[in-house]
Amino acid sequence: MQSSPGGNPVSAGERFQMRMWWVVSFVCLLLSGCVTNSEEGQFPASTPGHTPDLPFALPSTVSRDEFESNIYAFLNNFQYRELGWAKDKRVRDTGPFLDGTYYGTHPAVRVYYSPAVIEWLKGGRVGDIPDGAVIVKEQYNPPSARYDGLTESQLPAPGDWTVMVRDHRGSRDGWFWVYFEPGQAIDNNDPPFSYPNSGFGEYCLRCHSSADEQHTFVDLSNIEGFPGLPLVYADDGSWKNQPGGDFDDDQHPNGRALPPGQLRELKEFLAQAQAAGVESLPGVTTDTVVASALSPTQFLSSDQCLSCHSGDSSAFGPNMFFEPENIDVSPFGEWSWSMMGLSGRDPIFYAQLDSEMALHDHDGELTPAEIQDTCLSCHGVMGQRQFHIDHPGELFTQDKVTITDPSSPFATDAALARDGVSCTVCHQIEDNRNVPLQQIQTGRFQVTPLGPDGTMTLQGPFSSPTGFPMFNALGTLPVQSDFISTSRLCASCHTVFLPVLDENNNIIDHVYEQSTYLEHVNSRYRDGSPTQVTCQQCHMPDSFPGKPSPLAFKIANVEDQSYPETTNREPDADIEVAIRPGYRRHTLLGINQFALEMFNQFPDLLGVTDVNFMSGATNGLTQAILYSNDLARNQSAGLELLGVARAGSTLYATVRVTNLTGHRFPSGVGFRRAFLELVVRDGAGDIVFSSGSTNSDGEIVDQNGDVLPTEFFEVDPATGQQRFQPHHERITRDDQVQIFEELVKGPDGRFTTSFLSILTHVKDNRLLPIGWTLAGPPGFEPEFAEATAPKGNAANDPDFTDGTGSDDVEYEVALPPGSSGPYTVSARMYYQAIPPYYLADRFGDANGSGTRRLKFLVDNLDVARTNFPTWKLLVDEGSQTVVGSR
Repeated sequence: MQSSPGGNPVSAGERFQMRMWWVVSFVCLLLSGCVTNSEEGQFPASTPGHTPDLPFALPSTVSRDEFESNIYAFLNNFQYRELGWAKDKRVRDTGPFLDGTYYGTHPAVRVYYSPAVIEWLKGGRVGDIPDGAVIVKEQYNPPSARYDGLTESQLPAPGDWTVMVRDHRGSRDGWFWVYFEPGQAIDNNDPPFSYPNSGFGEYCLRCHSSADEQHTFVDLSNIEGFPGLPLVYADDGSWKNQPGGDFDDDQHPNGRALPPGQLRELKEFLAQAQAAGVESLPGVTTDTVVASALSPTQFLSSDQCLSCHSGDSSAFGPNMFFEPENIDVSPFGEWSWSMMGLSGRDPIFYAQLDSEMALHDHDGELTPAEIQDTCLSCHGVMGQRQFHIDHPGELFTQDKVTITDPSSPFATDAALARDGVSCTVCHQIEDNRNVPLQQIQTGRFQVTPLGPDGTMTLQGPFSSPTGFPMFNALGTLPVQSDFISTSRLCASCHTVFLPVLDENNNIIDHVYEQSTYLEHVNSRYRDGSPTQVTCQQCHMPDSFPGKPSPLAFKIANVEDQSYPETTNREPDADIEVAIRPGYRRHTLLGINQFALEMFNQFPDLLGVTDVNFMSGATNGLTQAILYSNDLARNQSAGLELLGVARAGSTLYATVRVTNLTGHRFPSGVGFRRAFLELVVRDGAGDIVFSSGSTNSDGEIVDQNGDVLPTEFFEVDPATGQQRFQPHHERITRDDQVQIFEELVKGPDGRFTTSFLSILTHVKDNRLLPIGWTLAGPPGFEPEFAEATAPKGNAANDPDFTDGTGSDDVEYEVALPPGSSGPYTVSARMYYQAIPPYYLADRFGDANGSGTRRLKFLVDNLDVARTNFPTWKLLVDEGSQTVVGSR
């Protein structure tokens, strides 16, 4: 407990209330422009008269390997006993044992306390525990009644230990947390990327952040030689009827090793990748940036949020977790497998960046370093921004992203960059609804500055959020914000305005490379419209198939009044987390299953793990793919077959496709495409006409199976121009295909997929959203209207531009002589996130590490196991039969 300026003790709860008052004051200061930069945090010195109790170096001063070696030996050899440290009066429970289930926060424990901890307790739990103080929990199979009457020599050895080592310099909470069981290996960052058994900012804070002081519940009443008795919990004796054996305390749901066979296969696979010149990305366990009181960072890594914002499958749940399906629908659980969560590891992005570097490899008005810095301002946003804070005037480049050496001055920036568009990005974005879009586009949003003491303010949608646990654990304050539920939150990153570079890297123009937010504004779904549908309503649903809707959960799992009684816990009013109806899942998905499957089939190469560290769920990515496929089949575009008829030797059909999204379809990066396949079969089942069919590589072919010359923009010898598929209103031949896409040319007059070479729009017939108009809504600026308008001959197609979000394509098929009916007409709409021509550009433009990685993934991806077995994803389909013969 600290003291107020007047000398009166101030509790942790009071300090939290003081911070809440500060937030209000700070907002006022921001408005008046009087806030200065915060100074480096200060630490209280160790309690006078005490030296550290730890007989080896503090964890913040040595490598994790060295400290784990020391602490594991310390525990294995029971050195804390030899040192005569004070201990609990007996093995005690941490919760009741009822009906065969143990409801403890730990197994049965006997705790040892270093001298500095005892002195702090004797002083009334006031002030800071000095560095080097240690709390050792010996853990035993519960309940404690098993050990009643046993002497010290009869007591079995602990099954495992959990340890707290005081070290202010390692993290804001000031503890290094350790879990250890006999035979446990030193932590590593190798596949399968198991959650570390020790470290700063560990998951232990889920519960310990509810302690009223110093993140510990320890009390003198538990300890030998002091008055009082430990708390006693209900025990119905049901354990006596259970089979013997070790208790699974579920301390580390992700504590697993690969079986020997899988380990051998993994090593062989990684050796194959290495032989192909493919570099693996660092494991997700290296993406850690903890809250620091010494030098607070503007951003934290997502593993600092997972403790409380993952699903709870424990005896205190389930919460944000569906049983018996074992599906984690928590913020961390689903965000992890979104392309936002994976953006810092996206293999398609890094191959694109390689191409941009190869195409623009010299200094001009824009340098290669500036290009990398710009691209990473979205895909590695936290690292890029933190780098700019820490290294003003310098540029964040790709080579820094893979740094894992903790001693590197760029280690923090690298870890944050790999963590993608993470929690402390979106939840810190300042309300910019009154700021011109041009000021924030291309990811130039502003975040709320840290407070003078390093406090981070995080926005959420719910009123009166419970703040004490977050502040106590991380120095973060949750506040309610209406802005975070608006589409404008997404505007900055989903409106991308880029320069156009010539061959000398000089800027010759600017263009909207992506305009998803603008497309949404120019639709019936825009914010403020009577038919408003926000981005969040589609991409963060409040429902789950087969479950009550809307979803209602506690937004966080912390130790609150639903846990067993304990000592020295903050009052319930400060830690109770309410059940909130209208909980929105953090799915944040589109239909880019092509990238998701790369992570699914090659997690070790891309540095991810399929195990959720807290809930133990292993199907998060599988669920993401299932949900993405539902989006594709039910929420992207609809297809209808109209007017199917035969007149003599000619068959007629009209295919109508309608956009079901709130923006163009496809949207985002311009190389994504959707296309129509129409196949006519005769009465014998033979194909008599096809348009839009593909081979096994997803390349569009004619009826004979030959790849169309338009697929790779081959030059027409007659005209000298590259061939492409225009927007079609009527199709009569098998080499005509309706492809909904954006096609652009660069300064050299050739088609390009370079984001920095978009000089001329040749075609943009991506399906417009319902409610689109040429001028846009009132106040829509001309440049925005231009960015959302169709290009090429689609602009003159009346049924394409009528605001219905649909397009009609007429097919006129000449039936071959000798064929007979009944004829079956089948129409399908397919989607490709990475069309063949796009991959050809990537593999032809560059040979950097990102390109080699993507090439290896594409060459080895087992598409037979996916929803796109021929490199195309089905969106919708329909068929009709025409009776008759000729």
